[in-house]
Amino acid sequence: MISKRAAPVSLKADTVLINGNIITVDDDFSIPQAVAVRDGKIVGAGKNAEIKPLAGKGTRTIDLKGATMLPGMNDTHCHISDWALTRPPFMLETRFPTVKSIADIIKMVVDKASKVKPGEWIIGEGWDEGYLKECLADPSRKPSREDLDKVAPDHPVILTEYSGHRSWVNSRALELAGITRDTPDPVGGRIGRTGTGELSGLLYERASMAVREKIPPWSYEQRKTALLNAMAELNTLGITSFTDAGTDREKWACYNDVYNESFREGRWTCRVNMLLMLGGFGKTNLEAISEAYKYVGARYNFGDDWLKVGGAKLVADGIPPLKTALMWKSYLDGTSGLLVTEGNTLEEQEQSLREMIKIVHANRMQIGIHSCGERTIDIITDQYMKCLEADPWDARHYVIHSDFATPQTIRKVAEFGRRTGRSLAFNVQSPIKWTISDFMATVVGPERAAYHWPLRTMLDAGAKVANSSDAPVIYPDWRPGIQGAVLRESKATGKPSGPEQCITVQEAIRTYTINGAWLDHKENTKGSIEPGKQADFCVVDNDLLAIDPHKIVDLKILMTISGGRVVYDAGVL
Repeated sequence: MISKRAAPVSLKADTVLINGNIITVDDDFSIPQAVAVRDGKIVGAGKNAEIKPLAGKGTRTIDLKGATMLPGMNDTHCHISDWALTRPPFMLETRFPTVKSIADIIKMVVDKASKVKPGEWIIGEGWDEGYLKECLADPSRKPSREDLDKVAPDHPVILTEYSGHRSWVNSRALELAGITRDTPDPVGGRIGRTGTGELSGLLYERASMAVREKIPPWSYEQRKTALLNAMAELNTLGITSFTDAGTDREKWACYNDVYNESFREGRWTCRVNMLLMLGGFGKTNLEAISEAYKYVGARYNFGDDWLKVGGAKLVADGIPPLKTALMWKSYLDGTSGLLVTEGNTLEEQEQSLREMIKIVHANRMQIGIHSCGERTIDIITDQYMKCLEADPWDARHYVIHSDFATPQTIRKVAEFGRRTGRSLAFNVQSPIKWTISDFMATVVGPERAAYHWPLRTMLDAGAKVANSSDAPVIYPDWRPGIQGAVLRESKATGKPSGPEQCITVQEAIRTYTINGAWLDHKENTKGSIEPGKQADFCVVDNDLLAIDPHKIVDLKILMTISGGRVVYDAGVL
């Protein structure tokens, strides 16, 4: 008898996958043995005996040999068009463990300076003082412009921290940007200074924009090549969908061009959801958004299953590790963070943020807002709910990052969704928690650090939660994310951080699959292995539901299938 998950026997498949441990992520989390695919979609899932009859003479049969197959993974918040350009040959790779000290980074800069033309920019990305030997030995030691001036005085240098919210620059870069010791801090940013008022070479939040504007843009060909390479690398990680959060005009055009040029060649291998950065990176404000909507008529879900506009991205505050996320309760140093929106006072900045939300909502675009601090999260969720009460539609607005969402706000958001049928969501980054949990105790204290990214509280309240990497902040790999969400143990020391906020493996898988599909307004077409949905699969060498959770990060990706086509094959099956 054919399983209720299988298609009629008369329908022959292009591909059948048999002898597997298939985690469907359907409502019952059922585990069939086999799946059939036709024209890029799933036409059956069930026992081997039920699926094998769907094979015809031209059907490809893939023997999974007991391997575990999941839905293709969905990284719901990342910056792939940026991540694609953050590694050699485009930029210096200053991320741990490639570098372990300031001295290692300086050696890279020396080498690069010897190979480029006089006066050419030296650009890098990824450093984290929590992993730099000199900073660990002396917490007061920070990267400085003097470090860079000694080895590259004639080259402007900018090295962006892993988070993207702080830059390390030299004197030449500051000179080109017109930043002096007398330059005031910009709204939404801070210029690092020494105890004597001299420029330190560290720029926080929007203070980096004056330097970034002086960097020559990447060529179009560089962007296109990097984007296709990035998709291929994502496939090696089992990723078949992602949201590029912060797509400006140039990036949107690049995605469109690469799609038009490469899709028929089979080189476009991921489903891409774009959040538009209306006004451009670092320039999103009320005036820019109002002006953009005079000419942009796209609504949410504009596009197809492979490339679409999901909505708009806004940035509200900074990040907790730099103490720039806006909090109700202060950091250990007594500061409370900031908003990065327009305005001369905090009240004016909040009003500007609320007005931007109203405009985007009225123009029928889903909104994702970078919001880390508890106070910022309270502001945007309150405004989301007010907009949906006054003008209800299926927006699925969400909080990007959600680091310190309070239990009260989480409950309020979940209850609003149940009452109105218009749910909001929290987007989180469990792999970052895995990476920085020890450091956060020095920023907010051990108790608040343990609460950081309260997934258990969110799920118990019935809130929608989707997981992600925020690449290039961290490498776009879902395995540390699932392990981190399940164990909440430090990558560096193994020390637990808020074990009461641990979630189950099943719940963690959902945050990378069906929950992400819901956030994309695509839960009916992807995110689980069920007939009628897209044939997007990730095959790994062990059973996530049975192995020691400490070994999840070591799972090997054996095969990735996107739209029914094998886009990565490790050569094992």
